[in-house]
Amino acid sequence: MMNENKFHQALAKRKADNALRKLPILEAKIDFFSNDYLGLARSLEVKNALEEALKLEELHGATGSRLISGNHQFLEQFETFLAHFHQADSALLFNSGYVANQGLISCIADRHDTILYDQLVHASLREAVQYSRASSFSFRHNDISHLQERLERTQGNVFVVVESIYSMDGDEAPLKEMVDLCQSFGAAIMVDDDNASGVFGQEGRCLLAVLCLEKAIWAIIYTF
Repeated sequence: MMNENKFHQALAKRKADNALRKLPILEAKIDFFSNDYLGLARSLEVKNALEEALKLEELHGATGSRLISGNHQFLEQFETFLAHFHQADSALLFNSGYVANQGLISCIADRHDTILYDQLVHASLREAVQYSRASSFSFRHNDISHLQERLERTQGNVFVVVESIYSMDGDEAPLKEMVDLCQSFGAAIMVDDDNASGVFGQEGRCLLAVLCLEKAIWAIIYTF
C-alpha cells in the first residue's frame, strides 16, 4: 500500500522552511513581476481584436497539433509577418519562449557537434543543451577570451548560445565582438532575445536590430 506519510512529512517540512508554494489570486496592483511587461494581457485593443476574430472562426481550439489538424491560416500569416518584421528568412511559432529554446537547441546539434553557452543563460537554454546529444561546455559570463579558448577546442558544427540582455542582472552581451569571433571560427551563434523583445529598437524590433546584427545571427528566439 502507498505510504502517504512520506508526502505529508515532505509538505510539513516545506511549510516549516517557508518553502511551501501556493497559487495566489492576484489583485489589481501595479505589475513589476510578471512576463506581461508589454501589457498585452491587459490590452483592450488586443481583447477586441481577438473577439472579432472569434466571431469569424468556427473552431475555438486547435483540435490537435499543427502536424495533424491544428495548423491555421492565422498562424501562417503571423509567422510570415514575424519573419518580415525581424528581417529573418522564416519564423516558427512555439507555445512559449521556454519551449522554443528547448525545441530549437536540442534538435540542431548531434553527437559530433559542440555547443558553447554562457554560464548565466536561462534555465531553458541549459536544459536544452542537456537534451542535445552534442558535446557542451560553458564559458565565463560575457568573457570573450574564454569563449575563444573554448572555440579553439571544438569539433563538428559549433553553436554558441547567449542572451542579448540577461534577466537577472540586466547586463548586455558583447554581441558585436561575439559575432566577429564566431565568424572567424565558422561557428553559428544563437541569441535568446527574450528580455529585449518589444523594448529595444524601432517598433520594439529588439537589441539585435539596434546593433544591425539580425542577419549575422544564425537563429534568434523572441517571446511575447
